[in-house]
Amino acid sequence: ASSPGIAAATIFSPSRDLEVSEKQLRVAFDGDAVLFSDESEQIVKAHGLDMFFEHEKAHENKPLAQGPLKGFLEALGKLQKKFYSKGLRLECPIRTYLVTARSAASSGARALKTLRSWGLETDEALFLAGAPKGPLLRKIRPHIFFDDQMFHVEGAQEMGAVAAHVPYGVAQKHKRPAQGERQSPNSK
Repeated sequence: ASSPGIAAATIFSPSRDLEVSEKQLRVAFDGDAVLFSDESEQIVKAHGLDMFFEHEKAHENKPLAQGPLKGFLEALGKLQKKFYSKGLRLECPIRTYLVTARSAASSGARALKTLRSWGLETDEALFLAGAPKGPLLRKIRPHIFFDDQMFHVEGAQEMGAVAAHVPYGVAQKHKRPAQGERQSPNSK
């Protein structure tokens, strides 16, 4: 299902219950490899964090390619705009969040400019500069959080959020065992 153009995720139940709004649907998205392509993550993996920051600065005004859940954010945005057009922005029952490990100062501009270039927005954009996402998710209390990295999915679960793993991008590539490690018969 995760072939190009089809949004897919594995949904994990939280480790504990987190009280969520009954009057507002709250959806939180990671950025890279979820809303956006994994272009930036490829650079981090291949060349390190310093090169990533240089690349983001040099390409700040070039929108990132779309990721697997861009269409879902678009659909939510269309529903939100129906409320906005009636002057009911504050009463809108849908709220969206960008929750990214990017830093607002060094690489966040490109993420925001990309959303703007698509004619999209989120109600809140939260740039964590590498900090764990779980504690912040506990504060916003989303009904669901989408991320491509299991580390963040597990952190969300521990804080009580329903989390969905998006199997997309370079972070999903299987790691080869280190020299001298044995592979199990089922690993490749």
